[in-house]
Amino acid sequence: MPIRDQQKIRRAAVAGRFYEGEALDLRRRMAETEAQLPPPAADARTTPVRGCILPHAGYLFSLGVAMETMREARHGSYRNVVLLGPSHYVGFHGVAGSTYTSWRTPFGDLSTALTLQEKLEESGNPLFQISDAAHTQEHSLEVEFPLIQYFLGSPEILPLVVGGIAPADLEPLAKMFAAIDSPETLWIISSDFTHYGENFRYTPFGESAPPEELNRLDREAAERIAARDLDGFCRFLGRTGATICGANPIALYLALLDRVDPERKISGEIVSMADSGEVTGDYSHVVDYAGILFR
Repeated sequence: MPIRDQQKIRRAAVAGRFYEGEALDLRRRMAETEAQLPPPAADARTTPVRGCILPHAGYLFSLGVAMETMREARHGSYRNVVLLGPSHYVGFHGVAGSTYTSWRTPFGDLSTALTLQEKLEESGNPLFQISDAAHTQEHSLEVEFPLIQYFLGSPEILPLVVGGIAPADLEPLAKMFAAIDSPETLWIISSDFTHYGENFRYTPFGESAPPEELNRLDREAAERIAARDLDGFCRFLGRTGATICGANPIALYLALLDRVDPERKISGEIVSMADSGEVTGDYSHVVDYAGILFR
C-alpha cells in the first residue's frame, strides 16, 4: 500500500478553461443553467439514483446535459461518490487511483474516500494501480467535482482513471468494484459521446455531420447503455467505430451492474442529449453529449 502524505492536494488543472475559476462566477453559471432546465420528473424524489453518465466537456457546451442528469441525485443520501473517467493524457492498462487525499475546485476541497481505495488496493487485482500521473492533468474527472459540490455538498470521493482494458478484464474489475458498492455510494461515469471530424479521424457521414444522423448514432448507443445491454453496446462500438471516449468506463459500470444487480432492479433512462454544434454551428468538428441516469 502506498505511503500517503498527511495532506496531498490535487489542484484544479482546468479551472478557468473548462469552467469558471472563481467560486461566485461558477455558482452563478450553474444556478442560471439549472433555472433554464425543464421541470424534473415527478418521481425524482422517490426513486434513489445509483449512477449517472455525465459529459466532461467545457461547461459552455455540456453543463445543461450534466446538470439535468445530476440534479435528481440531490435527493439521495450518499457517503461516497466513485468516479470513473477515461484517460486523455497517460497511456496504461487497467484502472488507476492516486495518492491524493483531497481534490481542489473553486468551491473548496473534496476528500478522498481512502477506505474505499484501500479495499481496491487490498483486492490484489493486477489491473488496479496507483498513478498520480494519470490524474494530474486529467479533466474527465475534474469537471464533475463542482457538480458534486453543487448538488451533494461534500461527500468523500474516489476518482479513478480508466486506461485500456480488454473484454476479459471486465469481470475481474466488476468483482473488485462490487466490494465498494452500496446504496450509499453514487457512481459517476464520465464520458462524452461521438467526436466527429477530421481531427478525430471519424467522418462516416462526410466532411460535415448532419445533426439528425449524429443524434441517431448516439441515441442508439445511449439506448443500449440505458437498457444495460453490455454486449449490444460493445457490438455497437465494433460496428460503428463510434468515438465515445468513455466507452471503457461505461462498459465497466454496466459489468458492475450485472454483478451487483442480476435481477435488474436498477434501470437506466436517457435524460438529456446535446452537441457542441448547437453552440458553435460547426458540424465538421462536433462532439455529442448524453446524460443517462440509473436508479
